[in-house]
Amino acid sequence: MEVMQNTLDLESLLILESDEGFLVGGSFGGETVEVKQSEAGLTCQCFIAKVSPDGECEHTRAVLEYLAHVPGEDDRPNLSQADADYYLSKLAELDAIQTGNEASMLHQKERIDLWFESESSKIQRRKDYYILALDNWMHLSEYSTKQLVNGTLKVRAQQPEIIVTDESAVVKDGRFTRVIPAKQSVDKASLRKHITTTGEEPEGVKVTMRPHKFSYTTNRKEEA
Repeated sequence: MEVMQNTLDLESLLILESDEGFLVGGSFGGETVEVKQSEAGLTCQCFIAKVSPDGECEHTRAVLEYLAHVPGEDDRPNLSQADADYYLSKLAELDAIQTGNEASMLHQKERIDLWFESESSKIQRRKDYYILALDNWMHLSEYSTKQLVNGTLKVRAQQPEIIVTDESAVVKDGRFTRVIPAKQSVDKASLRKHITTTGEEPEGVKVTMRPHKFSYTTNRKEEA
Protein backbone atom coordinates (compact mmCIF):
# COMPACT_ATOMS: atom_id res chain seq x y z
CA MET A 1 0.00 0.00 0.00
CA GLU A 2 1.74 3.16 -1.15
CA VAL A 3 1.29 6.19 1.06
CA MET A 4 0.93 9.46 -0.81
CA GLN A 5 3.16 12.29 0.36
CA ASN A 6 0.59 14.81 1.42
CA THR A 7 -0.29 16.20 4.82
CA LEU A 8 -2.35 19.10 6.07
CA ASP A 9 -2.82 20.37 9.60
CA LEU A 10 -6.49 20.91 10.32
CA GLU A 11 -7.11 22.16 13.85
CA SER A 12 -3.96 20.48 15.20
CA LEU A 13 -4.62 17.23 13.37
CA LEU A 14 -2.17 15.55 11.02
CA ILE A 15 -3.70 13.59 8.17
CA LEU A 16 -1.94 10.99 6.03
CA GLU A 17 -3.68 9.51 3.01
CA SER A 18 -3.31 6.09 1.42
CA ASP A 19 -5.26 3.96 -1.03
CA GLU A 20 -7.38 2.46 1.75
CA GLY A 21 -8.11 5.51 3.87
CA PHE A 22 -6.56 8.04 6.20
CA LEU A 23 -4.43 8.09 9.31
CA VAL A 24 -5.46 10.92 11.61
CA GLY A 25 -3.40 12.01 14.59
CA GLY A 26 -2.13 14.94 16.62
CA SER A 27 0.49 17.12 14.98
CA PHE A 28 2.86 16.66 17.92
CA GLY A 29 2.71 12.91 18.38
CA GLY A 30 -0.83 12.20 19.55
CA GLU A 31 -2.38 8.76 19.17
CA THR A 32 -3.22 8.07 15.54
CA VAL A 33 -6.52 6.63 14.39
CA GLU A 34 -7.28 4.99 11.06
CA VAL A 35 -10.29 6.18 9.11
CA LYS A 36 -11.15 3.73 6.34
CA GLN A 37 -12.69 4.85 3.09
CA SER A 38 -15.06 2.75 1.00
CA GLU A 39 -17.99 3.21 -1.33
CA ALA A 40 -20.19 3.37 1.78
CA GLY A 41 -18.23 6.34 3.11
CA LEU A 42 -15.82 6.91 5.97
CA THR A 43 -15.63 4.60 8.99
CA CYS A 44 -13.60 5.16 12.15
CA GLN A 45 -13.04 2.69 14.99
CA CYS A 46 -12.62 5.25 17.77
CA PHE A 47 -14.94 5.17 20.79
CA ILE A 48 -16.89 8.29 19.75
CA ALA A 49 -17.58 6.87 16.30
CA LYS A 50 -18.84 3.63 17.83
CA VAL A 51 -21.33 5.33 20.14
CA SER A 52 -22.35 8.07 17.69
CA PRO A 53 -25.69 7.38 15.98
CA ASP A 54 -24.29 8.36 12.57
CA GLY A 55 -20.79 7.02 13.23
CA GLU A 56 -19.31 10.52 13.01
CA CYS A 57 -16.37 11.67 15.11
CA GLU A 58 -13.64 14.31 15.12
CA HIS A 59 -11.50 12.09 12.89
CA THR A 60 -14.09 11.63 10.14
CA ARG A 61 -14.93 15.35 10.31
CA ALA A 62 -11.25 16.19 9.95
CA VAL A 63 -10.98 13.92 6.91
CA LEU A 64 -14.05 15.52 5.33
CA GLU A 65 -12.56 18.96 5.90
CA TYR A 66 -9.26 17.75 4.50
CA LEU A 67 -10.95 16.47 1.34
CA ALA A 68 -12.84 19.74 0.95
CA HIS A 69 -9.79 21.99 1.28
CA VAL A 70 -6.74 20.18 -0.05
CA PRO A 71 -5.54 21.20 -3.50
CA GLY A 72 -5.59 18.82 -6.43
CA GLU A 73 -3.47 15.71 -6.19
CA ASP A 74 -0.76 17.13 -8.45
CA ASP A 75 -0.54 20.32 -6.36
CA ARG A 76 -0.26 18.68 -2.97
CA PRO A 77 2.96 19.70 -1.17
CA ASN A 78 5.83 17.27 -0.77
CA LEU A 79 7.08 16.21 2.63
CA SER A 80 9.74 18.30 4.30
CA GLN A 81 12.81 16.68 5.76
CA ALA A 82 11.41 17.32 9.23
CA ASP A 83 8.18 15.56 8.24
CA ALA A 84 10.13 12.62 6.86
CA ASP A 85 12.22 12.31 10.02
CA TYR A 86 9.09 12.53 12.18
CA TYR A 87 7.34 9.81 10.17
CA LEU A 88 10.45 7.67 10.46
CA SER A 89 10.31 8.05 14.24
CA LYS A 90 6.67 6.90 14.19
CA LEU A 91 7.66 3.85 12.16
CA ALA A 92 10.35 3.09 14.75
CA GLU A 93 7.75 3.34 17.52
CA LEU A 94 5.39 0.98 15.67
CA ASP A 95 8.25 -1.47 14.97
CA ALA A 96 9.08 -1.48 18.69
CA ILE A 97 5.44 -2.15 19.57
CA GLN A 98 5.28 -4.97 17.03
CA THR A 99 8.51 -6.49 18.36
CA GLY A 100 7.08 -6.36 21.87
CA ASN A 101 3.87 -7.99 20.71
CA GLU A 102 5.79 -10.77 18.98
CA ALA A 103 7.89 -11.39 22.10
CA SER A 104 4.73 -11.49 24.21
CA MET A 105 3.09 -13.87 21.74
CA LEU A 106 6.07 -16.24 21.81
CA HIS A 107 6.19 -16.13 25.62
CA GLN A 108 2.48 -16.85 25.86
CA LYS A 109 2.79 -19.62 23.25
CA GLU A 110 5.53 -21.30 25.30
CA ARG A 111 3.30 -21.20 28.37
CA ILE A 112 0.31 -22.49 26.41
CA ASP A 113 2.38 -25.28 24.85
CA LEU A 114 3.69 -26.28 28.29
CA TRP A 115 0.18 -26.25 29.74
CA PHE A 116 -1.19 -28.28 26.82
CA GLU A 117 1.62 -30.84 27.07
CA SER A 118 1.08 -31.22 30.81
CA GLU A 119 -2.70 -31.55 30.50
CA SER A 120 -2.42 -33.98 27.57
CA SER A 121 0.00 -36.14 29.54
CA LYS A 122 -2.35 -36.30 32.53
CA ILE A 123 -5.32 -37.12 30.32
CA GLN A 124 -3.40 -39.82 28.45
CA ARG A 125 -2.30 -41.48 31.73
CA ARG A 126 -5.93 -41.63 32.84
CA LYS A 127 -7.02 -42.98 29.45
CA ASP A 128 -4.36 -45.70 29.66
CA TYR A 129 -6.09 -47.22 32.72
CA TYR A 130 -9.37 -47.58 30.87
CA ILE A 131 -7.68 -48.83 27.70
CA LEU A 132 -5.74 -51.51 29.57
CA ALA A 133 -8.86 -52.66 31.46
CA LEU A 134 -10.91 -52.85 28.25
CA ASP A 135 -8.08 -54.55 26.35
CA ASN A 136 -7.83 -57.23 29.05
CA TRP A 137 -11.62 -57.65 29.10
CA MET A 138 -11.69 -58.19 25.34
CA HIS A 139 -9.05 -60.92 25.60
CA LEU A 140 -10.63 -62.65 28.58
CA SER A 141 -13.98 -62.56 26.78
CA GLU A 142 -12.32 -63.70 23.52
CA TYR A 143 -13.87 -60.87 21.53
CA SER A 144 -12.27 -59.45 18.43
CA THR A 145 -15.01 -56.82 18.02
CA LYS A 146 -17.61 -55.81 20.55
CA GLN A 147 -20.25 -53.13 20.07
CA LEU A 148 -21.40 -51.49 23.28
CA VAL A 149 -23.82 -48.69 24.13
CA ASN A 150 -21.07 -46.07 24.19
CA GLY A 151 -19.03 -47.29 21.25
CA THR A 152 -17.16 -50.21 19.72
CA LEU A 153 -14.06 -52.10 20.88
CA LYS A 154 -11.75 -53.89 18.46
CA VAL A 155 -8.71 -56.11 18.86
CA ARG A 156 -6.69 -57.19 15.86
CA ALA A 157 -3.39 -58.96 15.52
CA GLN A 158 -0.58 -57.10 13.83
CA GLN A 159 1.97 -58.48 11.43
CA PRO A 160 5.46 -58.81 12.90
CA GLU A 161 7.83 -55.98 12.10
CA ILE A 162 10.57 -57.28 9.83
CA ILE A 163 13.75 -55.27 9.38
CA VAL A 164 16.32 -56.42 6.85
CA THR A 165 19.62 -55.74 8.63
CA ASP A 166 21.85 -57.33 5.98
CA GLU A 167 20.31 -57.30 2.51
CA SER A 168 23.26 -59.09 0.94
CA ALA A 169 22.81 -62.04 3.33
CA VAL A 170 19.13 -62.34 2.46
CA VAL A 171 19.88 -62.12 -1.27
CA LYS A 172 22.59 -64.79 -0.83
CA ASP A 173 19.99 -67.07 0.81
CA GLY A 174 18.20 -67.07 -2.55
CA ARG A 175 14.74 -67.99 -1.26
CA PHE A 176 13.43 -64.46 -0.84
CA THR A 177 14.53 -62.59 -3.92
CA ARG A 178 12.88 -61.16 -6.98
CA VAL A 179 14.43 -59.97 -10.16
CA ILE A 180 14.23 -56.29 -11.03
CA PRO A 181 15.69 -55.31 -14.38
CA ALA A 182 19.46 -55.14 -13.91
CA LYS A 183 19.12 -55.67 -10.15
CA GLN A 184 18.29 -58.43 -7.67
CA SER A 185 16.54 -57.34 -4.51
CA VAL A 186 14.70 -58.78 -1.52
CA ASP A 187 11.12 -59.94 -2.11
CA LYS A 188 9.67 -58.75 1.17
CA ALA A 189 6.25 -60.30 0.51
CA SER A 190 7.63 -63.83 0.20
CA LEU A 191 10.01 -63.20 3.11
CA ARG A 192 7.12 -62.13 5.34
CA LYS A 193 5.04 -65.14 4.29
CA HIS A 194 7.87 -67.55 5.04
CA ILE A 195 8.59 -66.05 8.47
CA THR A 196 4.93 -65.97 9.55
CA THR A 197 4.42 -69.53 8.33
CA THR A 198 7.56 -71.22 9.64
CA GLY A 199 8.79 -68.92 12.37
CA GLU A 200 12.29 -69.08 10.90
CA GLU A 201 14.43 -65.97 11.15
CA PRO A 202 16.78 -66.10 8.16
CA GLU A 203 20.26 -64.65 8.37
CA GLY A 204 20.30 -60.90 7.73
CA VAL A 205 16.77 -60.41 9.08
CA LYS A 206 15.56 -59.16 12.46
CA VAL A 207 11.99 -60.09 13.40
CA THR A 208 10.20 -58.14 16.12
CA MET A 209 6.81 -59.47 17.20
CA ARG A 210 4.49 -56.53 17.63
CA PRO A 211 1.65 -56.60 20.16
CA HIS A 212 -1.93 -56.65 18.99
CA LYS A 213 -3.55 -53.33 18.26
CA PHE A 214 -6.45 -52.16 20.41
CA SER A 215 -8.72 -49.38 19.19
CA TYR A 216 -11.98 -47.78 20.17
CA THR A 217 -14.58 -45.38 18.84
CA THR A 218 -17.19 -43.51 20.86
CA ASN A 219 -20.69 -42.42 20.01
CA ARG A 220 -20.17 -38.96 21.45
CA LYS A 221 -21.06 -36.40 18.82
CA GLU A 222 -18.61 -33.61 18.07
CA GLU A 223 -19.84 -30.28 19.33
CA ALA A 224 -20.40 -27.69 16.62
